[in-house]
Amino acid sequence: MSECLKAKDSARPLIFGLNGPQGCGKTTATTAVVELLRDKHQLRGITVSIDDFYLTRAEQVRFAAQNAANPYLQQRGYPGTHDIRLGSETLANLRAINSSQKTTAIPRYDKSAHGGEGDRLPQSNWPLVRPPLDYVILEGWCVGFSPLPESEIQDMNLLEVNRQLAPYAEWHAFFDAFIQLKAEDIRDTVRWRIEAEQKMRAQGKPGMSDERISAYIEKFLPAYELYLPGLESNPPVLSPRLVIDIGPDRSLTGVRQF
Repeated sequence: MSECLKAKDSARPLIFGLNGPQGCGKTTATTAVVELLRDKHQLRGITVSIDDFYLTRAEQVRFAAQNAANPYLQQRGYPGTHDIRLGSETLANLRAINSSQKTTAIPRYDKSAHGGEGDRLPQSNWPLVRPPLDYVILEGWCVGFSPLPESEIQDMNLLEVNRQLAPYAEWHAFFDAFIQLKAEDIRDTVRWRIEAEQKMRAQGKPGMSDERISAYIEKFLPAYELYLPGLESNPPVLSPRLVIDIGPDRSLTGVRQF
């Protein structure tokens, strides 16, 4: 990643897309990368999560009601539950931040609101990013996923998810490079996410019970099984690209560079 940044010949920040399953340590890893590149290479960057582009709670409730027969769309997380326009506007502002010399407000989502159902924070609570920036990392569990031919989808409830996925290509168009954190066994995400929720509750924040978060995460397994094979064969950026293999304990087990 540092080599890619050193080689850049543009005054604008590079934008990295990062895909990784829930609970795998994306936030911890990207926070460490930002600190390392700042301290050792004097490169200034930020991480943005697609979680912060979720619909507001009121919008999510309406969306769920409009898709009442679809169990995947009754909770935040799946394609369709994000504000595509908000994400595109934020990425566009960040890409132009050095030339515009304007501060950019980054949306923030509070997952603990409404008893763990979550809600977007008021804009007055969004952090401001000031230029200059060398890079931006956009991370999320479905970052880079692309729609599949409907003939390949056996789960009828995933047909609507597949249709909702198409607009996310707007975000992919911003990417200069792509990173994938690939789990050995995608079912480890259930345990990882339970651990993350327990940590949040230990910090005094309201959150979901172990049983509730397990049921929540298990609803994502069909999407992982459907879209992850295509992510490696048809990523949003062919090169430069990095695939980082991680084991059951989230440890690094291999790195492939393209």
